[in-house]
Amino acid sequence: MAKLSVLRLTALTLILGFTFACATGDGSRRKKKEEFTREGNTITVIGEAPIYNGDIANAKQRAIKDAKVNAVRKVVGEEISNKSQASDGESLGSSLLSKTDAFVKSYDIVAEDQGKIDTQPILKLTVRCTIEESKLSTAVEGLLADVGNPRIVVLVPSKVGGAPVPPLSNGNIAEAEIIKGLKKAGNKIVDPGTASKTVKPSGLNADAINALDSGAAILIQAQSSGAEVLVVGSVETEDQAPVTAIGGKALDRPLFNTAATGPYKVILLWGDGKVVASGNGDARGADITQKVSREKALAGWAEDVTKKVNKQLKDEWFNLTENNTIILKFTGLDADESTKFKDDLAELTAAKDINVRTSNVSGSEWEVTYPGKDALFMDELVYKKDRGFTFLATKKMNVKSAARGVVTLEFTSNK
Repeated sequence: MAKLSVLRLTALTLILGFTFACATGDGSRRKKKEEFTREGNTITVIGEAPIYNGDIANAKQRAIKDAKVNAVRKVVGEEISNKSQASDGESLGSSLLSKTDAFVKSYDIVAEDQGKIDTQPILKLTVRCTIEESKLSTAVEGLLADVGNPRIVVLVPSKVGGAPVPPLSNGNIAEAEIIKGLKKAGNKIVDPGTASKTVKPSGLNADAINALDSGAAILIQAQSSGAEVLVVGSVETEDQAPVTAIGGKALDRPLFNTAATGPYKVILLWGDGKVVASGNGDARGADITQKVSREKALAGWAEDVTKKVNKQLKDEWFNLTENNTIILKFTGLDADESTKFKDDLAELTAAKDINVRTSNVSGSEWEVTYPGKDALFMDELVYKKDRGFTFLATKKMNVKSAARGVVTLEFTSNK
């Protein structure tokens, strides 16, 4: 398959595991590189699981599952990196890990060992897995086709010959042309009929578009439509002097001449609502009738905007995916516990950076840079909380919600 252009992550299925880091002898807090070797469709990896109440049989089943996940993750990561421009193929492909059993044809336990993380007994297996390469390759191609194109809602209030044309209405030429162009580029669109059930764009105009921020009602409504990105613009036609000659040659009859201009923005509908692109569109239209000259100008404006949006969005999308900003809110940790939690996130999860906005026992808010969306981060937290988070000997972590780039946790005492 030819290398795909810059793609986008939006797959939201259960993650079974990411990087598992063990405590090192010098106490350093860094992610551990997992050991693995690959020969063709056979990959040898490590699988680990805690031993609870001396139940080694149960731990072995969990360690085998962990090994299968690690094997599939490695192969998926290589496939994605080879077929796309992703620098972090393993994280991008994590949504396929729920199908691990379908991709592992067979496995053998090569070695078995036991150890401890702090006081927790751990079973460590070396497992050789045989991968169903063709099945996995097909799944990766399907993922990339889906992941590379965000789900978009388009809102374009227009003023044509002085008459307003509201967004999501029949006869909105500019909006319809942008939708057509975005679809042609492979993007998924929330159709106007569906969007109109939740989005109420009254009062949306050029000034309102320029002033849009993360708390704007229109963004919340657009989120409710199921979209991940909002493309919003405003266009107005202005009739120009008739065209009487082209290239110095007089026309048999003058042509009506219309200009269409207006701004646009591309806004992410999660987290802080980042504006990833903005600009202005401009076009001209000419025809023997004024109505058609205006329509041509609107279509030209839409084409100009669509080209810019596609380029800007595609140029940004993998970076946005691999460095997604998630707002993490939680209660119940004091300063010392928060420090340990931050260390655990840095060492044991795929989090790339953690910026503390506010931190106190009654309510903390952190900004986490993460290669995936909120549901993926939530699933990793749930998976990892039983696998080495150091402070959880005294605290219980409950995931309250994960939506639109905000993950909310509650910590309560185990006592």
